Amino acid sequence: MKLKRFILFVLIIVMSLNMISCNVKPEKATFKGGYPDLKGKHLVVYVASRDEVGRALLELFKDKTGCTYEYMRMSTQEAVARVRSEKKYAKADIFMGGSCDVHTLMKKEKLSEKYISQNYDSIQENYKDKQGYWIGFEVEPLAIAVNKDRWDSEYSHKGLKIPKTYADLLNPIYKEEIVMPDANTSGTAYTMIASIVQSLGEKKAEILLKGIKANVGQFTTNGYTPAQKVATGEYLIAINFLGDQLLVKNSGFNIVTNVPKNGGWNIDAISKIKNGPNGDIGKYFIDFCTSKEMEYMLKNISLGMSTRKDIKSNKGINFYELDIYDEYDFRKASDDREKLMKMWNSLK
Repeated sequence: MKLKRFILFVLIIVMSLNMISCNVKPEKATFKGGYPDLKGKHLVVYVASRDEVGRALLELFKDKTGCTYEYMRMSTQEAVARVRSEKKYAKADIFMGGSCDVHTLMKKEKLSEKYISQNYDSIQENYKDKQGYWIGFEVEPLAIAVNKDRWDSEYSHKGLKIPKTYADLLNPIYKEEIVMPDANTSGTAYTMIASIVQSLGEKKAEILLKGIKANVGQFTTNGYTPAQKVATGEYLIAINFLGDQLLVKNSGFNIVTNVPKNGGWNIDAISKIKNGPNGDIGKYFIDFCTSKEMEYMLKNISLGMSTRKDIKSNKGINFYELDIYDEYDFRKASDDREKLMKMWNSLK
C-alpha cells in the first residue's frame, strides 16, 4: 500500500512539473536598459522570413542583449524538413517566419514547445496559437504584381486590363509570363493553393489552379524572388505576398500590385523548437520580436501589418481594408497538405 502511494505521489509530481515547464518564464537574467543581459549566450535560428527581416531582428537582439547568433535562411519546407530530421538532437532554438500552417504542423508533430510570451496578451487573438505553441509578429496577404513598363509597351494596346484576380491570369496571352514560388518548397505558394481550395471548393479550385499553372514560366524555390523577377522585367506577372512586392515597389521599380478578392493571407510566426541547444534564450528572442518597439521597427522594414493590438497600420498593409478570404483556416491547411500537394503536382 505504501509503495502504491509513493508511486502515485511521484507520478503527480512528474505531471505537475511537465505542466509547469510549458508555461515557465525564461531562466532568470539580469536586465539592463529594459533588455536581458545575455552576454556569453548564443542563439541559433532557422529563418523563413525575408532575409532583411530576420537579419534586422537578430542584429538588434544582439545589440540590445549582447547575445550572439547564427542563422540559416531557407524556404519554409526546407526549414521544417531540417527541424524534423533533427528532432532527437535539435540544432536550432527558433523557427521564424514561413507560412502559419507549418507552425501548426510543427505543433502537431511535437517539433515545437509551448511558451506563453510576456507579450502574449498584447497579440490579437486570431494571430497566435491558443495553447502558446506559436505567436505571430506580422500579417500579410497574397497579391498579384505586374511590371508596369512592360504592360504599357506590350499589352495595354491589346485592350486588356491589368490582372487583379486569379481568374484574370487564365488568359493564354500570359503563358510563360507568370512567375510564382514552388509549393513543394515554399509556404507562400501553398498558402495560395490552400486558400483557393477553401474559398472555392476542390472542384472549382482545381480548374482554376490548373489554368494558372499552365501559364507559369518559372517556379522559384522561395516566396520573395517572384517580385524581384517581375521588377526587373524578366517576367510580366508575379504571385507572392504583398509585403515582398511593396518592398520592391518602394525601391523604385515600376510595378503595380493588387490583392485578389477572396485571396489568401498569412501570419508570419515564431516557434520555439523543442529541446533547442541554448535552453531558454529562444524565449527571450520571442519576447523581443513581439515587443511594441520591435513591431514598430518591423512595419517599416517589411511593410506587413503588426499583430499587436496597440499598433496601427501605417504606409504598409492595412489588412482590414482588403477584401480577403478572412475565413482561411490554417489548421485545415496544415491537415490537408498531403492531399492538396498531390492534387497540385498532378496538374498538367
